[in-house]
Amino acid sequence: MILEANTKYWDTGRAAKVKRIVFDNTFGQKEAVELVKSREGRIDLVTELSPLETLRVAESPLAAVVKNRGSRTSVFGRFNMVKTGSPWNDVRVRRAANFAINRADLVQYATNGNGVVIPALVPGLQDPTLAPYPFDSGRARELLRESGHSQTLAVTMIAPQNLQAQATVIGRMLDQSGFRATVEILDGTAYSKRTLLSHLDQPADKQSWDIALTASFQALSSPLLDLYQWYAIDGPDDWVAERPELRRLYEQALGTIDLAKQEDVLRQMDRHSHEQAYLLFLYNPIRLYAVNRAVRLVPYATTWTRLADTSLTDQHWSLRKGDSKK
Repeated sequence: MILEANTKYWDTGRAAKVKRIVFDNTFGQKEAVELVKSREGRIDLVTELSPLETLRVAESPLAAVVKNRGSRTSVFGRFNMVKTGSPWNDVRVRRAANFAINRADLVQYATNGNGVVIPALVPGLQDPTLAPYPFDSGRARELLRESGHSQTLAVTMIAPQNLQAQATVIGRMLDQSGFRATVEILDGTAYSKRTLLSHLDQPADKQSWDIALTASFQALSSPLLDLYQWYAIDGPDDWVAERPELRRLYEQALGTIDLAKQEDVLRQMDRHSHEQAYLLFLYNPIRLYAVNRAVRLVPYATTWTRLADTSLTDQHWSLRKGDSKK
């Protein structure tokens, strides 16, 4: 897909800063990252860079890593509270899983430090009354025993391919805290058929997985809709059960257009969700891009790739005089 700049755009203050943008989705992720590092003129920008690739990109003389710390996206686990006989309908089991995770180590080892630990679902709410679940393996085992699981509780965790490292680390942490985790890494289609309610390969109550590791997609920059409605209140990825208080708060938030009041209700939703451990709360990812060093990428808070403010330096291959690739 090729986008050409509209040189007659009415708002000159928002005029395009580049003449042409070519989107090429025929490249695989690994191939695209290799090209931005090693072959100038083929690939200038790769989105969704794996944290494990950042060092190799930064060492390239042609490429650089751009970090977006401003998004309200989350990495978290969904508990299957819908399947027949689900152990996750007991809040003690959900809390046990949350106590089992050493989030600081998870961010360090699975993302090379490219994440911020958060106490609940929505990053950036600045709620001093809410702290992340502490890592407490002993408390996790105690809660499992209280809930009737005197033996190790076997669980199956599924994850998409881009969260393989995180799933591996989380699986090992669960193993050390009274669970016995089996980890399944799925491609995008297979993952959707297990988790997206409109595309399931079998009824929701027959799905056998216990935890679905998830990276949220922020389209509207509205955590009320992008996170809570989508994943917890009748959305297409909602596996949370029995949530009357959460629904009441959600409807209260929808009833105001005052952003300060809405964020206050969001904080209440986060506190309630934290208390009830509706999800396996993990971290806010720092979004990563691999870019040509002559590209001045300005990332947006949403996950969409918006390039209205992105520009090039005069050292870009398309602008250098006499460059055969121009």
